[in-house]
This record gives sequence, C-alpha cells and structure tokens, in this order.
Amino acid sequence: MQIFVWVLMKLRTLGTIAITVLTPLASYAQQPPAKTLLIRDVAVIDCAGHPPLSGMSILISDGRIATIASASEMKVPPNARVLEAHGKYLIPGLWNMHVHLGAFDEGKRALSEYLGEGITGLRDMGSPLDDVVRLRRETDDGTILGPHLVIAGPIIQGPLPFQMPMFISVKDAAAARRTVQELKRRGVDFIKVQDAIPHDIYVAVGKEARLNHISFVGHIPPTVLPEEASDLGQHSIEHLGGRFWGVLVGASSRESELHAQEVDMYHKILSALVQKEAPTTENMRSRFTRVVVESYDAEKAAALIALFRKNNTWQCPTLAVLHTLWSDDETQYTSEDLIWADGLLRKLTELIPLMQKAGVGLLAGTDLAPGAKNGTIHDELALMVDAGLTPMQALQTATYNPALFLGKLNTLGTVEPGKLADLVLLDGNPLDDIHNTARISTVILRGAVISRPVKLNPNPL
Repeated sequence: MQIFVWVLMKLRTLGTIAITVLTPLASYAQQPPAKTLLIRDVAVIDCAGHPPLSGMSILISDGRIATIASASEMKVPPNARVLEAHGKYLIPGLWNMHVHLGAFDEGKRALSEYLGEGITGLRDMGSPLDDVVRLRRETDDGTILGPHLVIAGPIIQGPLPFQMPMFISVKDAAAARRTVQELKRRGVDFIKVQDAIPHDIYVAVGKEARLNHISFVGHIPPTVLPEEASDLGQHSIEHLGGRFWGVLVGASSRESELHAQEVDMYHKILSALVQKEAPTTENMRSRFTRVVVESYDAEKAAALIALFRKNNTWQCPTLAVLHTLWSDDETQYTSEDLIWADGLLRKLTELIPLMQKAGVGLLAGTDLAPGAKNGTIHDELALMVDAGLTPMQALQTATYNPALFLGKLNTLGTVEPGKLADLVLLDGNPLDDIHNTARISTVILRGAVISRPVKLNPNPL
C-alpha cells in the first residue's frame, strides 16, 4: 500500500464496508420486549473471575439482571418469557474496542452486522462527527437497533494538504487545543490522535485533553516515543503503536536511531503528499523492520511494559488487522520485506502475554469491517489465545476489560445482578475452545432478545 496515513487505509476499508453490507446482510430485529425474561438452565460464565456455574437461571427485569440462582430453585414469574438454555453457555455481551462506522447510512447497516457477531458495545475510533454523534444518539434512544457506542468523532492529525470527514487537520498547537475543546463541546467521549501529527501538536492535544478531563487515545506517532506517550497520559495505544511500530521501537536497543529514522520518514511522507507524489513505504520495508526485530531488547521491553502498567496505559493490539497489512498488495513488497514482516508480527504477538502477566490492560478490537474474513471479534479473541492468553483472559478483553477501561464496570462487562442485560448465549463452551464465541444461539441487548435471521458462519484463523 503506497499511502502511509492509516486513516486513508481506513477510508479504503470503509468503501469496502459500504459495498459489503449493502449486498448480503439481512436486518436484525428486536423482538417485542417482555417485561420479564427468564433464561433457564444455563451455564454462566460471568467474566468477573468466578468459576463457571452450570444449571443456573437468570431473571431479567426492565433491561437488567435481577436475579441469578439455581434453575431448580428459580420459579417462573407470572407473564415471564422463558428461554430454555440447557446445554448452552451465557457470557456478557462482547465489545469491539476499535471500529470505524463511517458515514451514517453505512454505520447504521454495520451496526446490524456487529449485533450478529454478539457485539453489544462498540468504541468508534474515527468517523465523521455529525454522523457518529447521530448514530450514538439514535442507538441510545432506540431509534436504531444497535450496540452501545462510545465515540471519538474525527481523528486529530497535523497539517496535511487535504481534508477528509474522518479527521481534522490542525496547523499548530493553538489550533490543536481549540480542536480538543470543540470536540468535547460537541459531546465526544474521548480524543484520538494518529500518525500524521508533529510532536508539538501531539503534546498540545495530550495536555489540553487532561485540562478538559477527557481521555485521549490512538497511535504512537513517529514523532513521539512510547515512553513519552504513556507519561503524557495516553489512555490506550492502538495496534501496539501503529504502522511505525512504536511499542517495539521503545523495546529496541537502537531506539534513538530508529526514532530518528521514523521522524525522517515522517517528513519525507509529508513532503511527498504536498507534491502529490506516492509517499515512501520505508516503514514497511525490510531495511527498517529487520532492525526493529533484530534489536529487540527483553530488558527494555520489560521496562516499557512496567511503565505502561504504572501509568495505566492500555493496549488494543488489533492483531487481526496487523496480519492484513502486507497482504493488501503483496506484489509491491520483496520476499525479504515479507520475511521480516512475519518476524515483526511474531515479535508483536510475543508482547501480548508479557503485558497480560505484568497487568497491562488489554482490549479486543478488530479495525476491520464487520464480518471480515478472518477479521471478526471472534478471530481477534482466537489470536489472543494463540499469543498465549487463556480463553478466559481473551474473553475478558472483550467483556470485563472494556467495561473497566470505560469506567462502566458498575453496569457492564459481567453477568451479575444489577448489570445491564447485554448477554450472548453460545452453543459451545468458550473456555474449552475460544472459537465457540462464534457459535451464537441468542443475542440479548438491553434485556431484549434480538432475532437473528441468518446463522453466523465462523471463519476462525
């Protein structure tokens, strides 16, 4: 791919979404809500840290979990709807913590597909502001049937020679501060930064976000070191840094040298964009990636991970999308480029269990269109397990962890009395095989059963 700016890749992806969802999707519908719903004789995986419990019944009232008790002891309330669930497994609704819904019509259709994947919550990481604010409002008030949404609105970038609805290009630190203020005024839940951002503008965004009591997240730009991003308070790092491999650069014995190369590449790319030329792809070539891999330093990695833990800097690895980067157009890469791409992906994957063990928060996100081949939330969870997480730890990256990260653990993320009834019934035990998260029997959103006209066809990696 010739264009370095990740948001441009997102726009290409969103163009694909628009085509994909218009063709094969059937719409999902909320069945007339029963005031009281009883899920009877189910195995409960609460994701709160307790062992699974078999033979349980869950009473849902007014959209919340009212009672959890043994099926033999739970009486059916008058006028309750009963879901017989013997042999099934109940988990909290899943969150996909890195998506781009795009414009309103495309986003509205995508919401239906995400529900079909058992997703009851989404973190939108960059979409046109008016469109995504409307999507959030209309899912909240029930106009649209869709998952809960938390949104960034458009991504903040530095000065670029073009504009697009998915990002705001700001010319200097003062404009960056005003942009943070305006986005908060418009009601976004957090601020996102990306690759094409100079150091001074990045710092201005981070400091202004703190002053305005709103979190900021995103890539580690090539102009910024991962230690600095963490110390400045970046709440989550996406893609383990983005397409300049920020986390691995921070774990390199040659960090200063690699960082200088990144800054040089950044300026070359901006110059090419101004001249309307194809930007350099050095960041994807073996000349750069080989050094990143070969200079990996375990002690530096451990120190960086410890800093992430100390500063509560979360990670949303998006492993599935990282596996697509060189496959978009393999013809432009040499065999050596692809060999070191594989090495880089392996090294990134090795960081996951190290972070888990150290207590760094991990979030599941796909950054791909809903239903993407080998790119659903279920594939992401499977990649987490392949990386070394247990099935429960992987499952928590899409349930408990997002609720904790968002400050919503009192209402979401686990199967417990008092929580919102966002739930998924599965035909297989995900703790035996994480791929069973794709064997969806029933989705329950805000206490209402969602009818599913087509069966999800899991396509695990």
